[in-house]
Amino acid sequence: MGKVYPVYFRKVAYIVPFLLLGFVASAQSLKTMDINIDSKGFIGQDIRTILKVKNTSDKTVYINISVIKSQLGSSQVAYLCIDNDCEDRNIAQRGITKSDLVHKIMPGELNESLIVVLESGLVQGLSSITYRISNLKQADDFIDIELHYEIEERPSEGFLYSSKTVDLSDVYPNPVTETAIFDYKIKNDAKEAKIIIHNVLGSVAGEYKLNPFEQQLKVSVEDFNPGVYFYSLYIDNEGVATKKLVVRK
Repeated sequence: MGKVYPVYFRKVAYIVPFLLLGFVASAQSLKTMDINIDSKGFIGQDIRTILKVKNTSDKTVYINISVIKSQLGSSQVAYLCIDNDCEDRNIAQRGITKSDLVHKIMPGELNESLIVVLESGLVQGLSSITYRISNLKQADDFIDIELHYEIEERPSEGFLYSSKTVDLSDVYPNPVTETAIFDYKIKNDAKEAKIIIHNVLGSVAGEYKLNPFEQQLKVSVEDFNPGVYFYSLYIDNEGVATKKLVVRK
């Protein structure tokens, strides 16, 4: 004949599985991975941060993202992009609303398509913004991500142009004897960016399209006569910045 346990022991034995079941049901399914929470940038620069979020569960998770706290400068704007498709609203001013973005993450998926952008504004200083990524079907399943920004004055040398479309460095070396080098970053490949080099008379010495899949342009000046030239950045055939280039042999 089997053992007879006291009534109170049998009640505990029935309760424990239900407690464990409740714990499993409320387990966290969202986890952040390698997010750069501290960023430095220059006045007028767009700072982009990828929100890497992993679904650690075996079920599809539907999430939304909202701003729960922000300390931004008056000229700063924060917005959200999904695979470089950016929201046209300032999410820093939205708070938690029913209109927040809904996004799907598959079981076990590490999602890297959520990108938050800070337009650094016109004044140097410190700022921060806290985003909440929430599981829409489980109220206690969420992650808070606090991003910190340090904005500095842009150095007077070394940078020719920066915008939402492209960042372009000054040419180097300058003067140049063999190869002139431009460092750049295309941030909106829907726009066409190119560099045109003119001589002092305004004649075109060379025209070079900036490939959005590369970050450096090398221009041979072997066929250029020694002298002073000017290089200009054009975006959709509109000149936006010009600087001097000296060629020596």
